[in-house]
Amino acid sequence: MDRMDFIQGVTRTRVLETRLLSKARIDRMIEAKDIEEVFKILNETEYSNAVAGISRSEDYENILSHELKRVYKLMREISKNQIVVDLMALKYDYHNLKVLVKERKLNKDLSDLYIPIGTADFQKIKDGFLEGNLRDMQPEFKDAIEAVIKDFELTKDPQRIDLIFDKFYFEHLYKMAVNTGIELFINYVRDMIDFINIKSSIRLKKQGKDMGFFEDVLLPNGNIDKDAILFTLNDSIENMINRFKNSRISSKLIKGLEAYKATDRLSDLEKYMDNYLVEINQPSKYVSFGPEPIFSYIVAKEAEIKTLRIIMVSKLNKLSPDATRERVRDLYV
Repeated sequence: MDRMDFIQGVTRTRVLETRLLSKARIDRMIEAKDIEEVFKILNETEYSNAVAGISRSEDYENILSHELKRVYKLMREISKNQIVVDLMALKYDYHNLKVLVKERKLNKDLSDLYIPIGTADFQKIKDGFLEGNLRDMQPEFKDAIEAVIKDFELTKDPQRIDLIFDKFYFEHLYKMAVNTGIELFINYVRDMIDFINIKSSIRLKKQGKDMGFFEDVLLPNGNIDKDAILFTLNDSIENMINRFKNSRISSKLIKGLEAYKATDRLSDLEKYMDNYLVEINQPSKYVSFGPEPIFSYIVAKEAEIKTLRIIMVSKLNKLSPDATRERVRDLYV
């Protein structure tokens, strides 16, 4: 990957970064009296076109979906190499595969759950799947679908659809990141895998799952040794904190585990994971030549959209500004 190929893309990305929502504007939305006031504040930003089409406060998700699609379309135009965008878009391919298989195997209409973002032509994938023809499908998607269907026919357990697709997704994502040779991309994926494995350990412990089940769920290619992760299934939170205090992700992991211990909410650990993944992208602000700023801008926008979703849901549920502020993520700006 030639870093000089991204000079123009980085220049355009620097302009886009100036339009990211500031902390002051986020604070105004947190303090807003209702979601309608949040919409008015957003109308002052690049979200204005999306807000214009909203007539009911309950349709807030349309604003966020519109912005997400706009951003991915724009970054594909900006990026000289599409893999930079694909690294962030791949999760939507696998999300859509989950929905597709669940629709077929559970005999439900889940069409409103599809997300029209990804690395491949999903309509072509869907048509091939419904016709029973997987030959022309990308090998990673084909292998994932076949594994999920085979497992479901044996177990009839819909929960395993998500688990198996997730495993294929992260293996696919890691392979893509390694192929770029870009340190940030590889670290982003490996660090995320570590967070997810630790989160899975806590969740499965609460569900009373055994070591065999956890080993099946455990994602490969993280930085933390597989055995160290497996042993956490029998660890207290205090022991987990001590076990991982010297890991790459310890700066936010320890805070996340302490927050979980205090609240018993996995969402608190997820917040610190999200903050960490934004934090490791911040050095991209100082990269003049290369793909990192484009990738990091997408990370920033997704974090921003997640923060807006938290604020909007909080307003609909009439949560206090303080309760909302506890839930929002750190910003890239």
